[in-house]
Amino acid sequence: MKKINKLTYITYQTFPANTANSLQTITNIAEIVKQGVEVDLIFPDRDSSSSDNIDTIQAFYGIEEEFQITKLKHRLPFGKIKYFNKIAYHLSHYIWSKKTVKSTLGDSTSENFITRSDWIFYFLSKKNKNVIFECHQASKLRSIILRICLTKKTSKIIFLNEFLYEHYKKFIKFESNSIILNNGFRDDLYSKKLKKLNKHITFVGQLLRFGTSRNIEFIISCFDDSRLKEFTLNIVGGPNSYIKKLKKDRQLATNINFFGQLSNLEASKILLKSEIGLLINSSKNKHSLEFTSPLKYFEYLAADLKIVAVDFKSHRSLPFASNILFFNENDKDSFIDCILKSKKINPIEETNYIEYSIQTRIKYLLNFARLEGLEPPTL
Repeated sequence: MKKINKLTYITYQTFPANTANSLQTITNIAEIVKQGVEVDLIFPDRDSSSSDNIDTIQAFYGIEEEFQITKLKHRLPFGKIKYFNKIAYHLSHYIWSKKTVKSTLGDSTSENFITRSDWIFYFLSKKNKNVIFECHQASKLRSIILRICLTKKTSKIIFLNEFLYEHYKKFIKFESNSIILNNGFRDDLYSKKLKKLNKHITFVGQLLRFGTSRNIEFIISCFDDSRLKEFTLNIVGGPNSYIKKLKKDRQLATNINFFGQLSNLEASKILLKSEIGLLINSSKNKHSLEFTSPLKYFEYLAADLKIVAVDFKSHRSLPFASNILFFNENDKDSFIDCILKSKKINPIEETNYIEYSIQTRIKYLLNFARLEGLEPPTL
């Protein structure tokens, strides 16, 4: 099959943004470009801080690769009204996607697309275009759209973990059109190892998920216990307003450090100096319980960290889960026991986790897209 040198990435996300999903998108695009494929990124102008300036995007995400960016008008209610936010989101997403697919197909010669947007996937599938959908979570709307779209030979899907695949596999008509492909860490940020700081524990990520706490308050409360007095907790992430609230609401132990929002490079340096990485979330969200494949986990692996995680089904499905120390949600003794037991385990060897680098992930993705005429890999 003839090699195709261009992908158009259409998404309802906004850039730049301090979110894991925007970081994942840009990291993937940068690596696709690095591997010789031209990329056009198209997204809506629905945020006052959004930008289509490549210099701004490069500086914010710490990348050097260049690609075309198109920020399209978004004269729709989502982001502009205070009430009925969920309805406004779905309505605006639908209208913008329909218009965008129509205009893109009319103005562009691109024949290959990738997206995280359900509605972009739907409208491109209707046009029988070669499109890959990255499935990061489950929803009722997604079930309806996938049931329709996955009947098309030209519509493919990437699942971030096996539970998402099991959830939706009944809709897959062509088995070769689906793949399970985890997130991946940036090779360039973790190639140089740093000296570890004894008993340093680090959490990297946004402190709020879908507007609610990831339960960082529980972790903070555990450091009031004398059993952890010799350990240091580093918290990297925002928003800064929530950090201020945490500091105001309680007196914090002196062995807790807040770094706020850092660049990917600065965050990687803290991880490389740490000994333990934390995976936390709240069971109030089904996505966190069952379907998430956190990017930070693969960064923890690359930083040679021992990993302590709340005992959720999604975390049990991660690669090398047998080496993770799991604690029961909101159980202080269980959490502290995991931290103390960490001295008895070793991080995963680089020869094992290297296959989860972004470089390897994109090789799999491009092969799956058959950009080089190859069959998709079996992971």
